[in-house]
Amino acid sequence: MYEKKTQRMLLKMMSGLNLVIILFLSMTIGVTAGRIAESGQARAFFDQVDVVPNAPRAAPLLAVVLFLLMVGAMALVRREGVPLLRQRLLVALTLFLLVALMIVLRMSYAGVVLLVAAELLVFFESRQTQTIFIGGMTVLFLCSDYDLISLQLPMVSFQEYLFYYNTNTANLLLSTKNVLISINMLLFIMIIVQMSLQRSAEHEKVIRLNRELGEANQRIMAYAIESERNALVQERNRLAREIHDSIGHTLTGISAGLDACMTLVDHSPERVKQQLAVLADVSRSGLRDVRRSVHALEAEPEDLTIAEAVRKMVRDSQAASGVQITLESVLDEIELQMDEADTVYRIVQESMTNAIKHGHATGIHVRIKRQGRWLAVLVHDNGIGCEAFHKGFGLRHMEKRVALLGGSLRVKSLWGFTVRARLNIRWRDENDQGIDSGRSGADPAEPANRTERM
Repeated sequence: MYEKKTQRMLLKMMSGLNLVIILFLSMTIGVTAGRIAESGQARAFFDQVDVVPNAPRAAPLLAVVLFLLMVGAMALVRREGVPLLRQRLLVALTLFLLVALMIVLRMSYAGVVLLVAAELLVFFESRQTQTIFIGGMTVLFLCSDYDLISLQLPMVSFQEYLFYYNTNTANLLLSTKNVLISINMLLFIMIIVQMSLQRSAEHEKVIRLNRELGEANQRIMAYAIESERNALVQERNRLAREIHDSIGHTLTGISAGLDACMTLVDHSPERVKQQLAVLADVSRSGLRDVRRSVHALEAEPEDLTIAEAVRKMVRDSQAASGVQITLESVLDEIELQMDEADTVYRIVQESMTNAIKHGHATGIHVRIKRQGRWLAVLVHDNGIGCEAFHKGFGLRHMEKRVALLGGSLRVKSLWGFTVRARLNIRWRDENDQGIDSGRSGADPAEPANRTERM
């Protein structure tokens, strides 16, 4: 941005300087021609030149008009949104006005060629086109020499008009012209250097951006690999939880049922047969759970609501283990999302499994109710409990499931073992539920609770 501003400033300075030079040359020609005519030295002047000058007094006005038209055409070329064909026509018009201006100035000044070259160089984007344009402007600059042109087109030069003045005045005017031309050349060189610096900066910027893009791509690839690895670990953990919950619960029920069969086998073979039939159903149900876990399906059985799935699990556990289980639930009156329903199901399943397997309980009470905006799940058994317990795989993953829902899980061993979970449920429409959850600590779902004896 800074390089472009500097470049535009130098171009404006060069345009202003060229206007001064054109005014100086054209007015010197016009004023000198007028003085020659008024002083009666026209005959002596014509003896010094090869051709009669054409309207020298009109040179200042005509030169300024041509210069302003040329600058205006170049400004239109640089405007954005101009069609390419119109831009090319404007470039041709600029070159035509340039040649006409040089003729008006009697080929005494070629520095205006440098101005046009500097102004229009940015118009050509491709390197090949720029090279052709620079070559053409170089040829035009070299061919604009008066000594070369005067051989084909006789004309009066600026130096020949200085014949009218004395030596000191003539040298002063000629020196002024040369100084102005030198300044114009210096400005042109500065503009070219500025363009080179700008292109070099843009090239370095492109290199830097490509390097940063390469580094960003490497970081993205590393992140993708890490994300894939994390996803794989999470999926393995999820499958581990699913398999633990399904197989662990099923095997616990089967183990308890087989223990009962061993006790009854000598006294009541018929009851053993009935028990074995129940255990066969439980094992088949567990096999279906394992298959669903492997295929990453939801925990509850197909075509069953969460309320039906929990009741079926309680019935199967009671039938397989002989443990008396009561269920008090509001799941029929509420609608849960899939992850919420799965978490409720697994909490009840894991808690009953631990109560049967580790607590040797003979009675389990399951209570699921609503507390304000929370869903509370409580599982209490009358087992042996324990003074100090270690959180195993099941409890740890139960806590993770609850934490994902923004809830909390507490366990307590007093007169048995108690698991208490509070889940932050995403209620869809509380008006449809007929529950006013705005009352702090209210439990309006309590009247809807019911106790089922399985």
